[in-house]
Amino acid sequence: MSHSAEHNISAERNTAYTTSRSDIVQLVPMDAMFILDIGCSNGALGQSLKNNMPKRIVYGVELDTDFSNEAAKKLDYVFNGDINALDWDELFGGKKFDCIIFADILEHLVDPKNCLELAVKYLNKSGTVIVSLPNVRHFSALWAIFFNGYFPKRDRGIFDRTHLHWFTVRDSNSLITDCGLDITATCLALRWGDAGGGVANRFLNRLPMCIKNWAPVREFFTYQICIRAETRN
Repeated sequence: MSHSAEHNISAERNTAYTTSRSDIVQLVPMDAMFILDIGCSNGALGQSLKNNMPKRIVYGVELDTDFSNEAAKKLDYVFNGDINALDWDELFGGKKFDCIIFADILEHLVDPKNCLELAVKYLNKSGTVIVSLPNVRHFSALWAIFFNGYFPKRDRGIFDRTHLHWFTVRDSNSLITDCGLDITATCLALRWGDAGGGVANRFLNRLPMCIKNWAPVREFFTYQICIRAETRN
C-alpha cells in the first residue's frame, strides 16, 4: 500500500509494503470470493488471494499511481485515489464484499475509525474484515523512547514517518469492536527488535500459544497485530 503521493519510494519502504502477506492470507476465509483490498499497493496480496482461489474477484484501492498501475495488471479492478477522501457510494454503489482488507493502512489515515465504519456498510451479512496494525508498545519502541529518549522516524515499520495514529494490542481490539465487529481470530507476529527474520525471531514465533498470549510476551514482543472480525448479527 502507498501512504503518500510520492513516487520516489525508498527501496526499504518498497520491500516492506509490497509483499504477499501470508499472515493476512491465512486469515481470509476460503469462501470469501469477492474481496476489497484497501491500500492494495502493487497487488501482491490480492494476487496471492486469487492464486489460492482462481474464481475470486479482488478489487483494490491505492493512492500511489505506480503501485496502482502495477496492481491493475494483477487484480480485477483498481481505483487510484486518496482513501481519506474516498466516496464509497460513488465507487462501489450497491456492491457488497465478502471480505475487506486493511493491511497496514489504517494507521496512515486521518480518521481510521470512520473509514472502517464506512467499510462495514459494504460487507455481506456474513462478511469479514481483516486488519493489520503495528504495535507501538513493542519493546523496540520502549527502548527508543524511554531509554534513548527519541521517537524514531523511518521508512517502514512501527516508526514509519507517515503514520498518523499509533495502536497497542488493546487499542487495535477496541478499534474493531467499536465499529460493531466481533473479533474471531488474531495472529500476533512476534519480533525481538525492529528487524524481521533471523534465528531469534523464528524462535519467538515457534513458542507455544500459551506463551505467546502471556501478557509480557503479547504486549511487548508483538510487532504486528493481524485481526479477523465479522459483522454482528
